[in-house]
Amino acid sequence: MQIGDKVIHPRYGVGTIGAIEKRIQDGECRSYYVIPKPSICSTIFVPVDAADELGLRPVSTPDTLNEAIRILSGDMDEPSVEGGLRNLCWNDPLELAGAIRRVASEPKSRYPKVSEQHQLKRAKKLLAEELSVVLGMSEENITALIERAPVVERGPNTAAHWA
Repeated sequence: MQIGDKVIHPRYGVGTIGAIEKRIQDGECRSYYVIPKPSICSTIFVPVDAADELGLRPVSTPDTLNEAIRILSGDMDEPSVEGGLRNLCWNDPLELAGAIRRVASEPKSRYPKVSEQHQLKRAKKLLAEELSVVLGMSEENITALIERAPVVERGPNTAAHWA
């Protein structure tokens, strides 16, 4: 990854690498990706040598996100994840789409677990942000897709269908 690349952080969402800085921490010099996040009025510093371990990755390709749309819309089977949201891979938009679809299709619990509601909200936010940035989808259409509300059809099941 290099300066100018759009990346997604599993906790903070999509950003653009603004710089790579060297900093001394605990007497050790390390390189950091500097990712400004105006939406949270902050800047994220991710150690270059630990970026993979922390889950920083380039944003997905349009093909991958179109596949996620097909999972959300029910046109494709979702990947199975043992243990539900607890074992979810936050780096995989297909797993996020599958988890969102699975939860939407399960019977609603009278007393849902707060931690699961929080994880579902986070999964929806990450996937929505990536769909918006990569495919240019409107917030309204992303919300309709993720919440499984009907959307007026415009053609075959592609990103253009939801945009």
